[in-house]
Amino acid sequence: MLDEEGRIARELAGTRVKFDEHYAPLIYTSAGQVSVVTPYGVGGRIGVRIHVEYLDQWSNEIELPVADTEPGIFTLNGSGKGQAAILHADYSVNTPENPIDRGGTVLLYVTGEGETDPGGVDGKLASAVLPKPREAVSVTIGGVPATVDYAGAAPGMTAGVMQVNVRIPMGVQPGAAEVVVTVGRQSSPAGVFVSVK
Repeated sequence: MLDEEGRIARELAGTRVKFDEHYAPLIYTSAGQVSVVTPYGVGGRIGVRIHVEYLDQWSNEIELPVADTEPGIFTLNGSGKGQAAILHADYSVNTPENPIDRGGTVLLYVTGEGETDPGGVDGKLASAVLPKPREAVSVTIGGVPATVDYAGAAPGMTAGVMQVNVRIPMGVQPGAAEVVVTVGRQSSPAGVFVSVK
C-alpha cells in the first residue's frame, strides 16, 4: 500500500515498526509476522532498538546490530535458501525445468545493499533515477566469478531492493550452481542457487 507521497506506507492494518526514531516502510503484516524495509536512517550506527506498535499497543523493545551492508538473495520459497528468485533476460523464471544457458544473463534480486548514490529514500519506488550501492558489487556462480552488467535499484520496486544483472560464467557446471553476491566486504549466505543448463 502506498501513502499520499506514493511511497510504501509506514502504517498497515494498524501496525507500525520503529527503528530508534525511524518508522519503517511495511511490506506485509499478519498476526504472526511483519515484513519491513530497514530505514536508511539507521546507516552508520552499530546498533538499533526496534519495537512494533499494533493498535496503539507497543511490543517489548529488542536491540539488533547494524551493518553497512548485509546482502541476501531473494528465493522462490521466501526462506533465503534454495532456488533463487531469478529471471532470465526474457523475464521468465529460472527453475530446474527452465535453466539458463552458460553465457546467458540473469536478473538477481537482492536486499541489504546499504547506502546508495543518490541517497536512498525510505519506501520510494525506483523510477527515473536508479540509485546504485556505494559499495562494490561482485557475484560468483558455482564458485566462478561472474560479470556484473548492472547493480542498482530494481525498477518499480521499493528502495532497498537491488537488481543485479549478471552473466553465467562459461566454466560453471550444469545443474544447481550456488550464487553468492558480495556488497563491500559482506557476502550473501550460502545455500542459494541458479539452475544452469
